[in-house]
Amino acid sequence: MVPAGNHAVRQSGTGMIEVLVAIVIAAFAMFALIGMQTLALHYQKSAHVHSMSSQFSADLADRVRANIRGADSGAYNLSQQTYPAVEESAPSCSESVGCTPQELAAKDIQEWRVSLANAVPGGWGEIAGSLADGFTVKVYFLDPPATGGEPDAVAKNCLPSAADPALHKDVMCIATAFFP
Repeated sequence: MVPAGNHAVRQSGTGMIEVLVAIVIAAFAMFALIGMQTLALHYQKSAHVHSMSSQFSADLADRVRANIRGADSGAYNLSQQTYPAVEESAPSCSESVGCTPQELAAKDIQEWRVSLANAVPGGWGEIAGSLADGFTVKVYFLDPPATGGEPDAVAKNCLPSAADPALHKDVMCIATAFFP
């Protein structure tokens, strides 16, 4: 209470400074929430791309298992693969019924790479191996949250291979090994 003459005057309401402090605190809280939401969306997108890459690895493994004669002949062991090239033309084999195992393998890889490029940003893949030693499938993709940083342990397993780390710093990779 503040004395004013003979009367005691009580302060009623809030002062402008208290209102200003409350608004500043609320603004900082809102900025923090917006930042957390943005970060959560980046990680959700990254997790989705990783999940799609794993599914495409499993898809190619199933294609190899379905064409075991092609795998045995070495048709899935490709050399000189370069990211992000995808063959423009499909193999001459149009139906899997009349294809040789080598043609079917070429068709499988071409269809797989085209689907991967359409489904995942910067999507591309390679395969190497044999029936005796197993196969390794590497799926490359653009991972925006990882841009500018060091590649994680999984990406280091893929390098140096098809993706040149000097040219493609934002390209990440998932490597999967399997036996048909």
